[in-house]
Amino acid sequence: MQKITVLLAVLFFILPAYSQRVFTEVSDSIGLGYIYPGNDFQLAGGGLMVIDVNNDGWEDLYQSGGVFDSKLWVNNQGVFYDATDDFGLDALYGYFIQGAVSADYDNDGFEDFFVANFGKGFGQGDKHAPVLLHNVKGERFEPIFLDSILPAENYASACWGDINNDGFVDLYVANYVKTMSGLHDQKGKPIGYNPTCYENKLLINIEGKYFEEQAEKFGLNDSGCGLAVSLTDFDNDNDLDLLLLNDFGEWTKEGNKVFRNNYPELSFTNISKAVGFDQEIYGMGIGQGDFNNNGQIDYYITNIGRNYLFTYEDSLFTDQAEKLGVDIPFVYDSIYGTSWSGLFFDLEFDGDQDLYVAKGNVATLVPPAAISDANKLFINEGGKFLDKTTESGLSDVLSHRGAVVFDFDHDGDLDIISSVVKLPWAAFAGKEQKIKAYQNEAEAGNYVGIKLKGMHPFNRSAIGARVIFNQNGVKSIREVDGGSGHASQGTKIIYFGLGNKKSLDEVQINFGDDNWISIKELKHGKIYTIDSEGKVE
Repeated sequence: MQKITVLLAVLFFILPAYSQRVFTEVSDSIGLGYIYPGNDFQLAGGGLMVIDVNNDGWEDLYQSGGVFDSKLWVNNQGVFYDATDDFGLDALYGYFIQGAVSADYDNDGFEDFFVANFGKGFGQGDKHAPVLLHNVKGERFEPIFLDSILPAENYASACWGDINNDGFVDLYVANYVKTMSGLHDQKGKPIGYNPTCYENKLLINIEGKYFEEQAEKFGLNDSGCGLAVSLTDFDNDNDLDLLLLNDFGEWTKEGNKVFRNNYPELSFTNISKAVGFDQEIYGMGIGQGDFNNNGQIDYYITNIGRNYLFTYEDSLFTDQAEKLGVDIPFVYDSIYGTSWSGLFFDLEFDGDQDLYVAKGNVATLVPPAAISDANKLFINEGGKFLDKTTESGLSDVLSHRGAVVFDFDHDGDLDIISSVVKLPWAAFAGKEQKIKAYQNEAEAGNYVGIKLKGMHPFNRSAIGARVIFNQNGVKSIREVDGGSGHASQGTKIIYFGLGNKKSLDEVQINFGDDNWISIKELKHGKIYTIDSEGKVE
């Protein structure tokens, strides 16, 4: 009887905590009620980008529209309004924009951005080359058309990072399908895909003045139908390496890729097979985080079918997804699920990272994939993930693609905005297909936020910087987001949960090479701006 009493007492304290971990969908009430004027058979795209366009401290949102017009949503203290025309982005009307990523490429203190567009492929597209949008003093964007260095091809996503450590961010662009035909058995039944693919592009930033395409020179002109990319320091050697996911790997035999940066030599080496990262899958998105708080970045890789969660130890990537229950290969029976953006974030600010997975049906010949395919939420408890989808408020069954995490309402917890592409099946079912804004309603713990600012010779956006949080003898690492999930980019502010603690023991920040800054006893409830010279605001 005593054991039962103790057990009930434990459950009394545990269960309320989980019951409060819910999100509320609030898109209409915060101004994001826009609905695309038609339907789409969009295979990919639908990326989202977090950017503070006017430096007012309230992060804004760019919504990639695919065949529909893309939108810039400016954040007015937690409520958004359509500022697309106000900022001169009507210049992009007619572009099939699949994703966007932001960085201050000229180090002038204002965030610029790049759009990856479906210029040409499958015999279709908008026939445009991509565009760089230069931020003019937070008042408008000046389009810089890249026709002279990039042809009109099928650009699926991109990521920023200073790969040559010259103080200016460079841009890697994934290039997708050129032509597609099917593979059939002797009876004419479709059994697979036979795509041809465009080569990926690398734009090297020349002192913030212009870009040069140098993918072949650096050994990065992969042509495996690239769909997701991440510039990240996976081996902790103070330079940015490249992770690349290729779609249709089962058929092209072009699996996922790891390119190790050979800095100071200006080249990369393909080490994919040697480190165990060459899976031949339908690569969709890359989520970066340190879910086990061991000071090493981990990567969540999405797919049609089973997903992967890679840790990197002893020079090898090891998949932990099945062991931890986050591989989620099937929706029911043997029908595959389709995952797009898998994002790590600390939902309740308890010091470890949880996992949101944006899911959604895509028209496929093979493999068989579920139409009703709900998003997932996993809560991290001591390095183990618990499926809390049912009570999360996130289990929407529309065709989600890109997703981002940021505190859009400044209430001290992290919210999720998840994009939806508008497919005919959902319209037929009478479902309201529009962007979904999920407001965090958890009783979150204390936190510290870190906003980094690079000073010469480091890039102003601090992309490539790493932050190590040292709390109670445990070290956890984060990177500034230069591109994540599927065709998206979340906040560049790095958050760390303190639970009921009132201060952070120590934060260590690496701004490249051996430039480490250590700051102790940061108080909770504040976002600190820290520059590469050690100044704290």
